[in-house]
Amino acid sequence: MRAYRWSSLCVVIVVWAACGEQKGSVADDARDGSAGRDGARVAPDAATRPIDDARDGSAADATRPPIAPPAVDDAATAVPEDARASDDAATPPSSDAGTAAPTRCEPACGAGTTCVAGACTASLSGVPGIDRVLLGDARVFDDEILVAQAPDLTWYPSTLYRWRDLVQAVATMHLRGVGEMRLWLGDATDPEDVRARYGLVNLAAFLAQSMKETIRYDACDENNWDSTNGYAISNACGQLGQRYEDYDCDMACPRDPTMEITATTHARWYGAPGPMFCAPDATLEAAGLASGGRTGRWDYGFDCWPYPASEPGFTPSDGPAWSRPECEVYSGQRAGRWVWDGSGESVEGCCWWGRGVIQTTGRCNFGILNHNLGRGHLDPARFPRPSEVLYPDVDFCRDPGAICASPEHPELKWIAGLLYWMSSVERYEADGWTYRAALRTFVDGGLRDSAFIDSVSGIVNRGCHAPPCATGAVDGLDERRANFDRVLVAMGLRP
Repeated sequence: MRAYRWSSLCVVIVVWAACGEQKGSVADDARDGSAGRDGARVAPDAATRPIDDARDGSAADATRPPIAPPAVDDAATAVPEDARASDDAATPPSSDAGTAAPTRCEPACGAGTTCVAGACTASLSGVPGIDRVLLGDARVFDDEILVAQAPDLTWYPSTLYRWRDLVQAVATMHLRGVGEMRLWLGDATDPEDVRARYGLVNLAAFLAQSMKETIRYDACDENNWDSTNGYAISNACGQLGQRYEDYDCDMACPRDPTMEITATTHARWYGAPGPMFCAPDATLEAAGLASGGRTGRWDYGFDCWPYPASEPGFTPSDGPAWSRPECEVYSGQRAGRWVWDGSGESVEGCCWWGRGVIQTTGRCNFGILNHNLGRGHLDPARFPRPSEVLYPDVDFCRDPGAICASPEHPELKWIAGLLYWMSSVERYEADGWTYRAALRTFVDGGLRDSAFIDSVSGIVNRGCHAPPCATGAVDGLDERRANFDRVLVAMGLRP
């Protein structure tokens, strides 16, 4: 159990024992480059598998503490249990949905501008040095920074993460924000050129982590990467013994056994498991698949010759992943199939896997998103809503997949990550170390060493700023350093 205190929000108690106990080296070690490639794992065409099986690194995010709720008003107090929405089923939206905040521009904004409150603007931050980078030529970032690794180890521009969507998210979170929180791009009292460096370094640190967590894998949804149980279908419920549905707090989304969702993205290595999904037991039993709530696993070694899903123009059916024809579960599939042998547990209500650029995971975090950014599901008398709600048309509790799949709001995959960044990284302080002070020291010192990005990587990946932490060494630290350097160069902050 951990308590979070923000400016005018008194104390919100967050139940996190189920997750906090898991935040150790086991979870992260199981998804580093070596843990998944045991000797027994042999598949045809194994040479085409990526360097770490294209897992999206979401275990660390699943064990990350919940997003700290933003302050709403000075009267907020600790919330009694009876103020929570019922856990029996999804609830209707709050009667106090806040003021709808337009986030789209029609027609879409042209080059050099972005949309703010329904209008295109060429001044995102008011700081020329920041706006010049964010609203300038997007190609250098789309082609060199937001890149993913193919199964043959080559790199290609991500199909999911695009610079314009990030800029839209930055504009939204900096100019409008959530409650009292705004994405930090330096202080108004800083000299203009110094403020530009502070703001850009903050974004570069965010990108360095995102490149490692998800962009490299072109993944928005968490991949099924836990091989310890044979890639069980029930990994959607939580991997390496975790249970995302049980990640609870006062703002958590209600439990809803009727939900049925298929992930938008999945891993791409030879024989990679199909996308995660959740479905009621009765639905799968009626289809003749599950029995007694037991599901099965993904058999990655089953060869799909003559590879129908690799034919030009192939598109998988719109049906849920579990209902798709064998060897046609996802585009490009060359091996693997569902095996309904009862080896996996139920996936009823298991819709809370990680999503977004820095994986948002569990009922608690989705509930915080829904209350502060979305349609709302809590009693506004107990949980004051922001005066302006950014996405009142999105119900993150009924449809957590909107983070990855919303065609109206492609920036949501970035928005969810930025909310985590604003609440848990920008405001981080422990043992006399504070994020913003460390960032200023790094910039004022000439952007020379790796101490700053190492600390940030520790916060994101292990929960502390001085790795190795009690939970273990940072996963992929060298890669996170290299990412940071690349972004600084692309932003013109380093030669």
